[in-house]
Amino acid sequence: MALVAFVLQVGGVRASVPALVASSGLFAKFILVLLLGVSVYTWAIIVERLRLYLRVQREDREFLAAFRAGATANPGVERTNASVLAFLARTGERALGTPPHASATSPASAPAPASRYELAQRAMERAAGDELARLERHVGFLATAGSVSPFIGLMGTVWGVMSAFLSIGAQGSASLVVVAPGIAEALITTVAGLAAAIPAVVGYNHLLARLRVITNVSSAFVTEFLDRRAGGVPA
Repeated sequence: MALVAFVLQVGGVRASVPALVASSGLFAKFILVLLLGVSVYTWAIIVERLRLYLRVQREDREFLAAFRAGATANPGVERTNASVLAFLARTGERALGTPPHASATSPASAPAPASRYELAQRAMERAAGDELARLERHVGFLATAGSVSPFIGLMGTVWGVMSAFLSIGAQGSASLVVVAPGIAEALITTVAGLAAAIPAVVGYNHLLARLRVITNVSSAFVTEFLDRRAGGVPA
C-alpha cells in the first residue's frame, strides 16, 4: 500500500485506495470480491477450528486425569462430547463388552481373551481415525487458499498492467499520470492476494501442529487404555 501511495504522490494523482477500487475495471473488482470471500471464509475456519481444538485439548486433559484416577468416563466430558479420549474409551469399553461406567482397574472385571483386546485396539484405532477426520474438516481449504490466493492476485496484477499499456497506446503518452492508475490498480490486487494467503498459511500450519498433538495423544491413549484394562500399569 505504501508503494501505491508513493506512485500516486509522484504522479500528482490525488486518490485513495477505496477510490481506486471503485474506479477499477470489472475484472479487477471480480478478483477483489473473490479474494475477499476467500479471506472471510479462511478466518471463519481458523477461528472455528481453533476454538474446537482448544476445547478438545482441554477436555482431553480433564478426561485423562480422571481416567488415570480410576474412572473410564468423565460425566462432564460425555455431556460436552468434545473429548476424543472419552470417545475412544467408550469405544474400547463397548468392544470389550463392559459398561462404560465401569472402573478401568476394577477387580470385578474378568480378564478378556487376547483376541478381544486386539479387536478393541482395532476398534479404537478406527474410532480415532474417524474423530481426527472430523477434526480435519475444512482445514485443507486453508492450504488451498494459501497456495492459490497469490496467483489469483497476480492474475489481477497482470490484467492491470495490460490495462496500463492499453492506456499508453490509446493516449499516445507514457507519462506517470497515464500509467500510475493502472499500476496502482494492479498492485491492489497483489496486496489483496497476499492478505488472503498469509493468514491461511499461518493458520494452516498452526492448526496442523495442534492436530498432530491430538493425534499423538490419542495414539498413546489407546495403548494405555488397553494396558490398564489388561491389568498392567503403563509406564
